Amino acid sequence: MFNLRSLIFPRVNLTVVRVRFLYGVHHNEGRNIFYIKFQDNARAVLAYKRDGRILDMYTINVPSQHTGEGVARRLAEAAFTYAIVNNYYMYLTCEYLQKYYLATKTVELEELIIGPSHILEGPTSESLNQETVDELPDPQDFMVTPSNKK
Repeated sequence: MFNLRSLIFPRVNLTVVRVRFLYGVHHNEGRNIFYIKFQDNARAVLAYKRDGRILDMYTINVPSQHTGEGVARRLAEAAFTYAIVNNYYMYLTCEYLQKYYLATKTVELEELIIGPSHILEGPTSESLNQETVDELPDPQDFMVTPSNKK
């Protein structure tokens, strides 16, 4: 007797592709935000202030149900790309964006970052380490609760 399964699928090699992200990043220049809208109508937002040719990127907010999905990194990538393509200088007030910059900086990117000063005084740029970028935490990991809060 023949094994029907082996006749239909003699040797099927399946390759599983991990889809990391299904949502696109949108930019609303009038409101100075980059955002991702999820199917549950929640939004992740990177907000910035524009002052001439300088973008002060001051916050990223990711809904708690979407942490750990690489959302903050997608927003950071979009904002940095926008600044580079449009020749803006960047001031990184947001701590997450500072860490993202330090993990991904290149000589070319260094020329566009103008502050804060403590990230400008670091070691010289090295090549991008993709493993470091993948391990960047979500912005909620940087939230600080004052110790005097009861």
